[in-house]
Amino acid sequence: MSVRGSHYVAGTILCVASLVACQPIDRAHVVEVTARDYTFEVTGEIPSGWTTFRMKNEGNEHHFFLLTRLPEGTTFEEYVEEAGVAFETAWDSLRTGEMDQAEAGQLLGGLLPEWYATVTPMGGTGLVAAGGVAQTSLNLDPGNYVMECYVKTRDGIFHTTLGMARPFTVTQERSGASEPEADLEVVLSNYEVAITGETTAGEHTVAVRFEEHPEFGLGNDVHLARMKDGVDLNEVARWMDWMELSGLLAPAPAEFLGGAQEMPIGHTAYFTVHLEPGRYGWLTEASPDKRMFKEFTIER
Repeated sequence: MSVRGSHYVAGTILCVASLVACQPIDRAHVVEVTARDYTFEVTGEIPSGWTTFRMKNEGNEHHFFLLTRLPEGTTFEEYVEEAGVAFETAWDSLRTGEMDQAEAGQLLGGLLPEWYATVTPMGGTGLVAAGGVAQTSLNLDPGNYVMECYVKTRDGIFHTTLGMARPFTVTQERSGASEPEADLEVVLSNYEVAITGETTAGEHTVAVRFEEHPEFGLGNDVHLARMKDGVDLNEVARWMDWMELSGLLAPAPAEFLGGAQEMPIGHTAYFTVHLEPGRYGWLTEASPDKRMFKEFTIER
């Protein structure tokens, strides 16, 4: 069995000629994603179930991807032309100074189509710096999805506007992959990022559990960043807010290493990261006033 643009690792079906039957062993279904300025290169169709997305950033700016499952009957074109334009219009009102954040938020709510209330964010990679690789594992149901990156250029243009959004289909066929095992855990509520486990140098697999969802706005997510000398974590947290004039605007104030995008309550995503000695921060796209960010240091 094969899937266009993807491959199986760590245990497809192991057959030995001398055995009477083949023995299935655990396997991971891996989909390669290449992010550039401003496109995604990835297969357009994958099986449902557990999938590990490995995204390589070959662009010059930070990128991530968010997968959004569309409601039945809604097309990718409608998503871009109706929801996408609504976000662009609200952002432009902020950027030009015509409105403040509260007014732009009200404008956005009035412009979004009714069906937008039934879209489902289903995770994705966190921010990753140019040249980096982000690896995230998700359990996906069949359906039609949008893969997008809404980081902004130096000129304040969403990457989605420049073409970094594409349709993506998850089929009824099952991947057969196993749920990953983690040595660190992040639990996301509406006012806290709770970390369990020891953050030491080396490679870690992080389980991200979605415990709550805000009543308004985007859901909870988490991104891991290595802090530059002299950069305050509060500054990076404010940069994470897309409604700030400098929010998600290139260049990023820190080197991001990946993470997990928002998912429904009760879901779990996994991501892997290699940590070296230095200053780090757990950050979210929540308003910095919530202070949903934490700093830690790995000593040499």
